[in-house]
Amino acid sequence: MAEMMDPLAQTRDFFRLERDPFAPTADPEFFYFTIEYERCIFGLKRSIDSRYGIVTILGNYGTGKTSLMRALLAHISAHSQYYQTAILSSPNPAWSAEHLMEAICEQFRIVVPPGASLHHGQTLFNRFLYDNRNKINTLIIDDAQNLEKKEHIELLRLLQNMETPQHKLLNLVLFGQLELIDLLEAHPNFKQRINNAFRLNSMSFADMKEMVSYRLKKAGYTPEEEVFDQESLEAIYEESRGIPREVVNICRNCLMIAHRIGRGRVQKSIVQYAINNTMAIGVFREKAPIA
Repeated sequence: MAEMMDPLAQTRDFFRLERDPFAPTADPEFFYFTIEYERCIFGLKRSIDSRYGIVTILGNYGTGKTSLMRALLAHISAHSQYYQTAILSSPNPAWSAEHLMEAICEQFRIVVPPGASLHHGQTLFNRFLYDNRNKINTLIIDDAQNLEKKEHIELLRLLQNMETPQHKLLNLVLFGQLELIDLLEAHPNFKQRINNAFRLNSMSFADMKEMVSYRLKKAGYTPEEEVFDQESLEAIYEESRGIPREVVNICRNCLMIAHRIGRGRVQKSIVQYAINNTMAIGVFREKAPIA
């Protein structure tokens, strides 16, 4: 019995694409760098490589924080001999300081005996930093707004205090939603130690248009005529508000519908149908009551 062909593969073949240009994953190869993102990644790399200490990257949902983090990790992986890096994803707000210390040590592959005290964990971590002082030691925390307790922030401050006369022994890179601002405002002693802060905003229409074109070309699209016409792009921008994740989701659904009805170009009517009938932003939208 012949295997059923993947519907996404059929769509790719229809548009003569080698890869999926609008996959729901944050593939660094498909990340389009606007001037804002270029500024952010440059500042991020400079701060980390100079071992200046704490960097924060703020942004609403879908503005590209995960993509930016993966672009940073790709840079680190390409020069891994210089770095010692750990990632703490979505820390639990209910953690005690002991749990947070244990999680950090685990990510750096530091063995902490069961039942060890917070002080013991800190001692082991500080020793690790000193023993690796010639490396660029970096702790990346994603969803840092989850670090709601005062003891969380105080622990990070203490860990980040380790330094030589020339540089910090630990970089802290905090990726967080905008709620992180209020959290840091409540801890001025920590906030004063932040070396760089960046905020990711929604894209302009011009940037969104370039991003869509870039992703299609990266996926192997070569015809002269663009897949999305001007009106369809305007409709996508209006609905997505320039949020990259929303743009990608809309474009993915539009390609599938265009393929299903045999259209080689995406027009505004296809965008509207995709939004209103196949996506949460349209299906969940509150309908006006009938008079």
